[in-house]
Amino acid sequence: MAEWLKKENIRFECQPDCFKCCLKPGAIFFDADDIRRISKFLNCSPTKLKSDYLENEDGQWLINVDADNPCPFLNRQGCSIHAAKPEQCRTYPFWREILSSKKRWVSEAELCPGIGLGPMVSPETVKDRL
Repeated sequence: MAEWLKKENIRFECQPDCFKCCLKPGAIFFDADDIRRISKFLNCSPTKLKSDYLENEDGQWLINVDADNPCPFLNRQGCSIHAAKPEQCRTYPFWREILSSKKRWVSEAELCPGIGLGPMVSPETVKDRL
């Protein structure tokens, strides 16, 4: 964990109707637990989930998100699989690259309106989410 996080609590609370993190370009990775949970939520087989939504790159299941290709689970109301979403999505913005420095955390707040709001998140909780 970054040194700056050991010294201070940060605030975060996901904001209703935001979805900005869902539009951020990049890859969303799905591990075996994600695939089981989401396929159960969608009432389909893991094979069907993979064939309908995911790509396999070097043995990793994922969805590539870019400006022309939003997450297929995102709709006007938000994440259609919110209750079962992938661990990567569940842990945002508590990602190592975002928490690597206070400057990076503050920079991410320009995208994410929930950073700086809500309850204090202790260093121990941050460590657990990493």
